[in-house]
Amino acid sequence: MARYGLDLRQKNKDPKKRNVALICVFLCFVVVLGSVSTLLLWRSLNYDFNNIFVRGDVTETKPATTENTDGQIYSGEYVFLVSVTSDDGKEALFHNLICVDLSEKTFRVVPVDGNIADSKTGMTCDGLLVNNGIKSLVSFLGSYYSTDIDRYVLLTESGYKSFFRAMGDITVKVSEDIAYDTDDMFLELNRGENILTPDKTYKYMKYICETKKGYERSKANADITVAAFNAYYTAERFNSADNTFSVIIDYCTTDITIVDFTNAKDEIEYLIPKTSKEKLKVFISDNIRSNLRVGVFEPDMV
Repeated sequence: MARYGLDLRQKNKDPKKRNVALICVFLCFVVVLGSVSTLLLWRSLNYDFNNIFVRGDVTETKPATTENTDGQIYSGEYVFLVSVTSDDGKEALFHNLICVDLSEKTFRVVPVDGNIADSKTGMTCDGLLVNNGIKSLVSFLGSYYSTDIDRYVLLTESGYKSFFRAMGDITVKVSEDIAYDTDDMFLELNRGENILTPDKTYKYMKYICETKKGYERSKANADITVAAFNAYYTAERFNSADNTFSVIIDYCTTDITIVDFTNAKDEIEYLIPKTSKEKLKVFISDNIRSNLRVGVFEPDMV
């Protein structure tokens, strides 16, 4: 049987040949695997070997865009009241109406003279806010300007300061050098454009309220509102809008809810400039509605 059968002992007779055979098999496996991997790589590069030389650590990015993919055009006008008081609520500092026109893609900031009086009660805007509350002021201003005020935001001094600390610096243009030194604060600004930190923004607001009255006080504070829009109303900010809203909502009293904010996000995005050449259209105006053209201030329509 050993002569004609299979002698299993033969396989161990030549270890050298066995090792050579194993190496050959391994090399064949490597060649086949490498070929398949190369074909798969070529396919992933769209069969263009020029793509091989693109650095692997560089990814192609496109600039953020806020263009509506469905080409939706929005229309309508909305009015918001922003009022600021002292921390104890016993003094009204200023009031601005912010009028949003979706058709014209503009924001008009309307300064409200705090000394405007209700003919029925004789109470001024400041008095209505301090004594009767923000809803009473909303009702009066809606009647005074013959418009609906859709939502309101009420800030105390501390809330005002916290808002700007959360949002960051702004750039404000002042008409003259300012050196204001009191027991409570010191503020120094140069004529022209000034970059204001949140603390300086607060001090500038306080300076305005302590040195100006009535309409001029609200108009000067409207400059800060315009500057805030220019600094914060951007595509980059919109990317974190939900988080920003959840933070700043705690600094104010408002009837704007998270549902309102969520429902308005498409319109908010629609108003953001789409290119670096396009600028946000926000300016100070005496007019609530866009069909009124008399008395519009547009010296720096930025």
